Amino acid sequence: MNNLGLNDPDEQPQDASDEPRPEEPIISSPYFEPESQAETARRMGLGYAAGITFFATVAFMLFIGWGADLLLGTEPWGIVVGIVLGAVIAFIQFFRITNRIYAKPKDTPAVNPLSDDQGNPPL
Repeated sequence: MNNLGLNDPDEQPQDASDEPRPEEPIISSPYFEPESQAETARRMGLGYAAGITFFATVAFMLFIGWGADLLLGTEPWGIVVGIVLGAVIAFIQFFRITNRIYAKPKDTPAVNPLSDDQGNPPL
């Protein structure tokens, strides 16, 4: 190495991979199973449904507000109320759908990370 801490061009680089590495523990859960393709497709479908429902709800309520403006003659207020009401309804539906995306399946066992292998609570 030169004064700057860089390797000279003629010098072989020091490779740390030649040294044996200590055994690293692999952290895993005894209950972990990779997600199936069916579960991935279900979640993806619910994600698309959430986005489409959000857009469609706001657009539908905008259309209803526009119709109310035409019938009642309240020029901008029907559209404004329609957009606001559509956004409120859309967010409620969005949260209902996304809660189903991340809901745990009911057939998996509950895991307590503080218990031992037999399920006994810590002392």
